[in-house]
Amino acid sequence: MKTDTFPQVRAAGWATGLGRRLGGVQTLLGVGAVLVVAVLVRGWSLGAKPLWYDEAYSVFVAQQPVGEIFRLLRLYDTHLPLYHVFLHFWMGLFGKSEVVVRLPSLLASLGAVALTFLLGRRLAGDRVGLLAAALLALSPFQVTSAQEARMYPFLTLFGVGASYVLWLALEEGRRRHWIAYVGLMVLALYTHHFAFLLLAAQGIYVLGAHRTKAAVRGWLLALTAVAVAYLPLVPTLWTQLATARAFPGFQRPFALRALTELGGLLGFGGGLFGLGTYYRRGTLSIGYETAILIPFLLLALCGLVGLGKGRARAFVVSYWLLPIVTVTLIALKWDIFQERYFSFLLPPFAVLLAAGVVYLAGALRGQLRLVAPGAILVAVVLVNGAALRAVYQDQPFYNWRGAAKFVMAHAAADDFILYIPAYVGIPFEYYFHGSQARTDLSPDAVLSVAHLAARGRLRLRTSVPPDQMATIAGAHPRMWIIASVALGPQMRLRIAQALAPYFQETSGANFELVSTSLWESRLYGKTNER
Repeated sequence: MKTDTFPQVRAAGWATGLGRRLGGVQTLLGVGAVLVVAVLVRGWSLGAKPLWYDEAYSVFVAQQPVGEIFRLLRLYDTHLPLYHVFLHFWMGLFGKSEVVVRLPSLLASLGAVALTFLLGRRLAGDRVGLLAAALLALSPFQVTSAQEARMYPFLTLFGVGASYVLWLALEEGRRRHWIAYVGLMVLALYTHHFAFLLLAAQGIYVLGAHRTKAAVRGWLLALTAVAVAYLPLVPTLWTQLATARAFPGFQRPFALRALTELGGLLGFGGGLFGLGTYYRRGTLSIGYETAILIPFLLLALCGLVGLGKGRARAFVVSYWLLPIVTVTLIALKWDIFQERYFSFLLPPFAVLLAAGVVYLAGALRGQLRLVAPGAILVAVVLVNGAALRAVYQDQPFYNWRGAAKFVMAHAAADDFILYIPAYVGIPFEYYFHGSQARTDLSPDAVLSVAHLAARGRLRLRTSVPPDQMATIAGAHPRMWIIASVALGPQMRLRIAQALAPYFQETSGANFELVSTSLWESRLYGKTNER
C-alpha cells in the first residue's frame, strides 16, 4: 500500500491553488462589475442631447456612397475614412437615430476599458489593472467621447489594444502578437492621424528602453508591414497636408493653458473649479489651473515610482507623455492642439494613477497605510463623479434639434430656407425633413464669416446677391434664415439693411447658438419687379 509521505506539502499546494483560483474569480467579478458600471455611465442619456456639428458631419459623410466618402474626406476634411465607412454600413443596418449613431462609440469605449485592465495587469498586476479599468470607466473625458458619434473612442480602443499586444510581443516574442500589433496599428492609422504619435512613441520605447536585437528586429518588421498597409492612404494624407496650410489662420493661437486644460480632462474630466470641458476652455489663469492639478500630478508621480525602474515605467511614460510633448512642439508653429483629440491617452494615465494608489497602499505604515490610499481613491472617484454629473447636465452650444422642430412647426410648404453660412445645413437637415427649397451663402461668404468668428469679430461682410434675392423674394412669400450663431442686434440690423429691398423680418427664435428668423417677401406676387 502506497503512503503519502508529504501530506502537509500537498495540502499546502492544494490550498495555494485554490486561493489562486478564488483570486482569479474575484478579479473576473471585479472586471465584470467595472464593465457594468461603464455601460451604465455611458448609456445614461445617450440620446438626450442633440448632435453637434461634428457628429452631424460624421453622419452626413457616412450617408454617402463609399467611394464618395473617400473623396469628401480627401478633399474637404482632415480625418480618415475607416470610422465613416464603418458608420456607413452600421447605419444601413440599424438606422441613423442619435442613439444608433452614438452606440458604436460606446461599444469601442467599453472595449478600451477591458483592454486597459489587461494592459495594467500585465504591467503591474491585477490590482493596478482593475483599478485602472475602473478609473477609465468613470472618466468623464472618456464618457463624453463615448457619447458622441466620432472616431475618438476607436482611436483609444485600437491604441490601447496595439500597446497591449506590443508589450506581449516584446516580452514573449510570439508571432501572433506581432501580427495582432500590425493589424491594430493599421486600424488606428486608418482612424485618426494622431495614431502616428503613438507609433512614434512606441518606436522610441523599443529603440531606447528595450533595445534587444530580437525586439528591434520584430518591431522594424512590424513597422514595415504597417507602412505597406498604409500606402493606399498616402494620397489622402498628401492632399490633406497640402490643403491644411489654410487651417491655422482659423485657429486660435496655441497657449500653454491648453496643457493645464488637458490635464484637467485627463485627471477628472474637467468642468469643475473653472477648468475647461470637452467642448470649451476654462476661465482660470494657468497658475490656478496648475494648482488644481497638483494632487493628480503627485499621484501620477507615485505611480511612476510604483512601476519601478524597469521597462514598465518607460512604456507607460512613452505611451502617455511623448504624444503630448510632440503635439505641443508642433503647436508652437502650427496649432493642431485640440484637447479632445487626446482622449486616446487616458489608458496609460489611468494606469499611472492606479499604480500610484497601489504604491501608497504598500509604502505607507501604520494607520496611514489603511486610510490614505482609500481616502485618495474615494476623493478621485468623488471628483470624477461630480464632473460626470456636470457632463450630463451640460447644455449643448448648438441646439439643432430645437431649431429644426421650430421651423418644421411654423414653416409653410412654399417658404424658402437660407443657411448662413453654408455648413449649418448639415446639422440642421439631420433633424429637418421639410420639402422647402433652400440655398446658402457663397463659399467666399462662408470663409469670411468663419474667419471673423474665429477672431471674435463676427459680422456679415458679404453683400447678398441682388439677383438671387430678387428671384427668391418673387417666388416665395417667406424666407427662413438659419444661422450658426445667435444673431445680436447689430447683425440683425446689417442683415435687415441688406435684405430691405426684398424681405422684412417678422419673427424668429434662438436655440442656444442657432438662430432662426422669419422674413416676409416684399416682392412675392409682383411679377414685374426683379
